[in-house]
Amino acid sequence: MKHRTLGTSGLEVSIVGLGTDTFSRRRVDKQTVNEIIGAASDMGITLIDTAYLYGGGDSEEFIGSAIAGRRDEFVIATKGGHHAHGIPNRVNLTRQLESSLKRLNTDYVDLYQVHVLYNATFPMEEMMQTLNDMVRSGKVRYVGLSNIYCWQLCRCNDLAEFHGWDRAISVQQHYHMFEREVESDVSQYCQWAGVGILPFFPLGCGLLAGRYTRGEEPPKDSRAGSGRGGSTRYFDYYGTKAGYDTIEALEEFARARGHTPAQLAIAWLLHRPMVSSVIAGVSKLSQLEDNVGAAEWDLTPDELKELNHLIGAPRRPVPTSWEWTDRELDRVLPSYHPDYDPLEPGV
Repeated sequence: MKHRTLGTSGLEVSIVGLGTDTFSRRRVDKQTVNEIIGAASDMGITLIDTAYLYGGGDSEEFIGSAIAGRRDEFVIATKGGHHAHGIPNRVNLTRQLESSLKRLNTDYVDLYQVHVLYNATFPMEEMMQTLNDMVRSGKVRYVGLSNIYCWQLCRCNDLAEFHGWDRAISVQQHYHMFEREVESDVSQYCQWAGVGILPFFPLGCGLLAGRYTRGEEPPKDSRAGSGRGGSTRYFDYYGTKAGYDTIEALEEFARARGHTPAQLAIAWLLHRPMVSSVIAGVSKLSQLEDNVGAAEWDLTPDELKELNHLIGAPRRPVPTSWEWTDRELDRVLPSYHPDYDPLEPGV
């Protein structure tokens, strides 16, 4: 397993990370989590990403149990400040960090990220000062942001620089072959400022992993079939005729080179500017093994050129990440047209 630093910071992470939003009593139980984290360690994965709200707290609790006695083997990243639990002010962030530390059975986290800033109305200065105080207390080693507009990321780090506080070293964004909004501005700022990008949903709810068949409803036990977190609408949006044409072409590309579609999706992201690690969630060991295989695939310049031809030029897709991450905006905008195809050339 290869490692990279998060941006220009001194924090090293495995280039394939472990996403844990499926860890809960209802989906991936504690015993399975122990097996997954044990196998992840054996495969060289160090980065484990979780959040205060994942699984109603189960995710952090299960991870805390699984890493007991070997805490130093892992880079533990968690998140707080999701608007579902109040704005990311001093009171809420401090309370959620304390809860996360207790569940994770640790006295510090390596990376503490503010979960969602897209539609939050809050004093950024208070938030950044609170994160800085967490670092000074020793309970947090580094700070990051997530689900954020570029101007907010710039403003937060400008405030940190002005006051001499710790700045955000990473940003976690919705990013995959079909979702490239981040390239319109965030990734450019990250290159300039030395901020590492941590893509989430790299497999597009399993679409880019080839886990669904054209013309068939997704299995009820799959992410897309569960309807959880708006995933059905997500599946409908990307699972168009043009979308499946591209997905099938990508699968053929990967198979011809002895790899899987999931490995291709992750390997492609690892070649994008400022991507430090790709966070991919798993619910079974076979998925973990598949994801890790991407770490050994170095795409050639010719392969990257062919892939960019297959998936099309960077575009700003509609709806934006705002609408995927904010349940308060879980609606279809009047401007949408049923015949609109986001993957058609020229869109």
